[in-house]
Amino acid sequence: MKETSKASLRRSHDPSFVQHYLVGEGVDIGARSDPLAAHAASFPLMRRVASFTPSQASFTETQGAQDAKFDFVHASHILAEQDNAYKALAGWLDLLKPGGHAVVTVPDEDLYGKGVWPSRFNARHKSSFTICKTGQGLARSINVTDLVAAMSQVAECERVTLVREHFDAGNPEVDQTAEGFAECAIEFVLRKRAVPTAQELKDAMSRSRSAADGIAAAKEAVRLYPYRFDVYHRALLETLRWNVPEEADAFWEQCVKRLPGEHGPQLYRVLHAIARGKLQQGFAMREKLMAKFGWKRRTTTEPPRSVPAWTGQPLKGKSIAIWSEFGLGDEIFFMRFARIFREQCGAERVVLVCQAPLVELYEASGEADQVVNVDHAANFAGADYWVFPHAIPAYLPLNLEAFPQTVPYLRAPKEAPSRLPLVEAGKIKVGVVFKGNPTHENDRHRSLPSLSVLNDLFKMEGFEFFSLQKGAGSDEAAAYAEARANFHDVGPRLETMAQTASAIAALDVVITVDTSVAHVAGAMGKRVWLMLPAYGDWRWHYTREDSPWYPTMRLFRRRFNGDWSEVVARIGGHLLHLKLANGMSLAA
Repeated sequence: MKETSKASLRRSHDPSFVQHYLVGEGVDIGARSDPLAAHAASFPLMRRVASFTPSQASFTETQGAQDAKFDFVHASHILAEQDNAYKALAGWLDLLKPGGHAVVTVPDEDLYGKGVWPSRFNARHKSSFTICKTGQGLARSINVTDLVAAMSQVAECERVTLVREHFDAGNPEVDQTAEGFAECAIEFVLRKRAVPTAQELKDAMSRSRSAADGIAAAKEAVRLYPYRFDVYHRALLETLRWNVPEEADAFWEQCVKRLPGEHGPQLYRVLHAIARGKLQQGFAMREKLMAKFGWKRRTTTEPPRSVPAWTGQPLKGKSIAIWSEFGLGDEIFFMRFARIFREQCGAERVVLVCQAPLVELYEASGEADQVVNVDHAANFAGADYWVFPHAIPAYLPLNLEAFPQTVPYLRAPKEAPSRLPLVEAGKIKVGVVFKGNPTHENDRHRSLPSLSVLNDLFKMEGFEFFSLQKGAGSDEAAAYAEARANFHDVGPRLETMAQTASAIAALDVVITVDTSVAHVAGAMGKRVWLMLPAYGDWRWHYTREDSPWYPTMRLFRRRFNGDWSEVVARIGGHLLHLKLANGMSLAA
């Protein structure tokens, strides 16, 4: 007989369920062929029951939109099927109004499970449950008393009961729930406390007017919602808003502890460590994360199996290949290690395996003994070791404040023309890139919404602006070039990265959002001003205005709750300073 049907028959004779627990509007979590709604006649105060399918039972699928909407949540045995029972239950509680009830049943590991793991009767079970055992439980055993206690910040426990109705103790080895009226379950009921919702706590962070208030709000949010990744992420942003990123260390440690086995928390802990300047620790954690979860690399040609991976072995007199891994900007960023391997580690020969658009530029730069197009590297065997770029800092100690001298390490081909149109002598030539690749996960924040954001700069006298924009935004750049005499659309003329580098070499300064152009300019030692969102990529760290990676780069961060206009105003001031430094009158 079905579990909800059996439980409903029993509960219909219990005034607590009829008059208090299953009252008003609710949701039946993980309902299959035995939904609670089919038993509505037994609970006359139950007005409506929405059904969530088993695929909607996880917290990730139910969070957010329906928080604090329901009077009750009903979950029959579906908790046993969740990867993280604590996270799932916390998510269900989020759905409740203050005073609402969560009515949950789970299979007892001794009555139903017969003290054996994995379950002999239900292959979907990922955990077993007991009310409380002082000794060692099964491999995936959860004490319900611990589970209930973990929810105590947001819900109080009204009952925990071992239900063994119609169970035949003389026939212990049979699944007695399959037929008949036997129940072999633990039933518990939680009552939602009157606590702020996660969104209300996020709003409280936004309204804070001091670091003390903001961090206090962040800590309260994490205390009440320790199983919500979005709360940890918002807490991190609050620490950055008040320039106290060290406060986030404990947040990410707790996040990984509460959400074990999930990729996101571990990834963000890694990125946080690196952004805080803990390079070797962060990249070492990243290597472990890669081994556990893997990573979808953009380049698909695998390193040769006949050549060992470099994991810190001595390189004196040896050869090593830095293997293509992710985007063009990443490859340019890590190209610096070719020189470090040779000069600092004593490598006799360094090979750069890169994507096709970089081959000509890398060859012109002369930093590698050999440059190999990754598309033609399937049978490569010309090195003692190979290494993915992101693995290098895991095995090579680096100090951000005493970084090895590497810039410039990128050089434009001598024979390549700049492809910039001729302009009046004495004008300061400014390169502009205002959009990145729209497929980038953070592009909504890193790219400018429109070229018009920079209009105040284009009105300044004494400057000529050259758009290096390609792809997204190129149409807008073309329209600006037709409308403004001091704006030139160069992007369509740049067919290769080498040509882009040649154009950059002819400029006085490059103003760009976080794209590969920023890396080209920085690696060439060109003056480059980088416009960043409030929360950006790890390599720009959290609050710095300079870059230890690129000495000629200046970082202009968008402030939290601010817009790009303030960034543009600061850049305008620096352009004026550059104009004065070049001996030009402000009235020129």
